[in-house]
Amino acid sequence: MTTMHTPQAAQQPLLSTGARLATAMAVVAFVSAAWLGAEHESEKAVQTSAAAMQTHPVYVTLPSVEIVGTREAAEPATALASVNTMHATNEL
Repeated sequence: MTTMHTPQAAQQPLLSTGARLATAMAVVAFVSAAWLGAEHESEKAVQTSAAAMQTHPVYVTLPSVEIVGTREAAEPATALASVNTMHATNEL
């Protein structure tokens, strides 16, 4: 079995220096973008949780509701109401 060794000076790199530099810059840009995105989402989560933990009440104005019709009950709401017996739901 014969092996051939080539001198170190004769070996050429697989990627040029420009390609390596461009790859390194792309990796740095990707990591930086991910870091900034995570920082933004973390700040938003902190603000949301801080707002949720505030002790003062939050007042909300609901839109008005218009009643357009009513419906008459043909039957009692519960079977016990027709027998006139007292039940836990009728105690109020």
